[in-house]
Order: sequence, then structure tokens, then C-alpha cells
Amino acid sequence: MPVEKDLDSAYKILYDDKNYLKALQLYDKILSDSNYQNLTAFIYKAASLEKLYFSSKDWANDDTLAIAKSCLDNAKKIALERGDRSKIGLVYFRYFIYYYNLKDYKLANENFLKSKNYDYNDSTLPMWEIQLNEKLKNLNLSSETNDDSNEEPDEIKSLEKNNTDNLIKEKPNFKIDWYQTNKNITISIFTTNLPTDKNDIKINYIAGHNTLEVTYKIPDRASEFQYSINLSYPIISNSIKSNLFTKKIEIILEKSNNISWKSLEKTINSNENTISSFPDSNSNPTSSLMYPNSSKKNIDWSKIDYDDEDDEDEDSGTADAFFRKLYEGADPDTKRAMMKSYLESNGTALNTNWEDVAKGEVETSPPEGMELKHW
Repeated sequence: MPVEKDLDSAYKILYDDKNYLKALQLYDKILSDSNYQNLTAFIYKAASLEKLYFSSKDWANDDTLAIAKSCLDNAKKIALERGDRSKIGLVYFRYFIYYYNLKDYKLANENFLKSKNYDYNDSTLPMWEIQLNEKLKNLNLSSETNDDSNEEPDEIKSLEKNNTDNLIKEKPNFKIDWYQTNKNITISIFTTNLPTDKNDIKINYIAGHNTLEVTYKIPDRASEFQYSINLSYPIISNSIKSNLFTKKIEIILEKSNNISWKSLEKTINSNENTISSFPDSNSNPTSSLMYPNSSKKNIDWSKIDYDDEDDEDEDSGTADAFFRKLYEGADPDTKRAMMKSYLESNGTALNTNWEDVAKGEVETSPPEGMELKHW
């Protein structure tokens, strides 16, 4: 399950189901799977612990608060490393929640001001500023307040709910496609929420888990795009490249071994599959392209010859010659679309639009008057 779905599920369990312990366990799992690099999981693990502290006697102890504070510290460290002002502001805002809930209004005020300095934006900020100022005015009377520390204030619930809505609701929809050559894996991320610049794309590879993470700030939104996947096999971490196009992001990975991947994402049976090696590039200068598709057949594209010069004159007027000429001048996506549609339709259809072809298997469309038979 992609990390975005895990975060969405944990969020609903935390705020809708109010099952704080289960949410805590889910955030722990997300952090473990991400090698403790998921900023969002750290923030809301802290929120889970705070809710447990104020709702359960078993969790109302100093250790719970210390771990929650440590989670926020880790989130701040990651946000500062990424240089994302909106995330830094969000972390300081969560510090404000932490201290406000503990009635330490002086520290709450310090972190509230820091969140504003980092341009953190939330519709509830004016309301909280008014309430915080009232608390600061009565700071000398704070010791006279009743001892209801184990009851979670209603305003905290409202704030946390509003604060997390943007992060979840603005989670972008995207589609993943990939193909491979003898040396590289190319991943295409199709989304309408693209970054402004190629340099905004942050790619992190965790070698011990073969985990690839792609993140970037979504322009004009207080949210971040996140994509994480456990790759089937290791890659060379210092040779990762990225390209930004009008409709997609392209990530190019270099394989650490000259093998054919059966799938992009690691599965339970990944290591049990028979792994065929690609031919040595020195013995065959033509790269073998293995494209993922819905067909059950595993096709070695390099064995399909479209440049047979010996037959060029003889076949120049045939449909095959036209196909070869069209294929030679096409871009990589068009080539994939042509081959996938032609082979899966048993030669009855040809489509040059990869976005259409990638949606599923291309059906066989026999000519009018003919009947399709399965043998």
C-alpha cells in the first residue's frame, strides 16, 4: 500500500474513529517502513500520543509527553533539512498545540510566533491568537486553574481537525508507469500537481530497504507531494536522475545488476521469481526494452526488427514499411503505445497515445465481417 494511503488511513482512525492507540501503531509502522524519514508520520504520531495522554490514565505520564516532544523534534529536523518553510511552520504550530495543551502559554506563544514567521497559514490562526493573548494576560492566575489536565480541551480537537484537513484533502491523485532497459528503470509519475521547477523534486533512496521516496512542494498549496515504493531490486543510489515534463515527472534509476525486473515494487515472491539476465551490451548494441503491460506474455522488444535494410526497397510500399518508418521517428511513449496496442490486439489495432493504451489490455478488433475465435 502506498504511503499516502497509509497516512490517509491513520488520519481517519485518529480523528474520525478516535482510536488513538491504533493510530499510534499505524504511524509507528509508517515510520519504520520509511526508515524514520516521514515528516508527516512524526507530526501525527506526536498528536496520537498527546491524545492518549489526555484521554487515558495509562498514558498520562511524563514518558508519553517526552516521546511526543521527541517526535516533533524529529519532524522539525527533517523539515529544516528539506528547507520547506510551510512544513517548518507546521511543525512550530504543532509545538504550539503541545505547549498550549499543557498550559505552558509562554512557550506556546514563542512557537506560535515562529509558525507565523515561517508563513504558516491556517483559517483558525486569528481565533487562536485571540485566545492565546487572553491566556497570556492571565498568566499569573494560571496556577489557580482547576486540575482537569486529563481532559482534552474542545478547542484543541477543533484546531487539530482543521489543521490536518488541508494535508489530507489536497493529497494529489497520480498514476505510475514504468519500463526498463538492460541498464535502467524509468518511472513516470503522471499528475496535474507538478512542481514549478525540476530542482524542487527531492529524491531519497534508502539502500537497506530498497525504498525510493519522491517529494516536492505543491505550488500555491500548503501541502507536499509524496510517493514511496519498495523497489524489487537494488539500484545505484548516486546515479538517480529526474526530468520534468508538462504532464509528468520522469525518474531514471540505474540497476545495480544486469537483470530483468518482473515488477517495479517488491512483492513476497520477488526473490523467488526466475530472473533472466539481459544480454551483454557489448555483444548486442541494441538495448532490450521490457515494457510492463497487461498482457501475460513477456516480450523482448529488442528481438523485433524494424530496421532491416535488406528488405527496405522490396517492402517500401507495404504496411510493415509504413509501420517501421512511423516507429523510427516516434518518441519513447509513442513507441511503447504502438507496440503494446499492436501486439495485444493481435495486429488489429494501432494506437500512438500511451495514456490511452496504458489503461489496460488492448482488445482484439477483427475487420468487419470477420469473427474473433479463441483457440
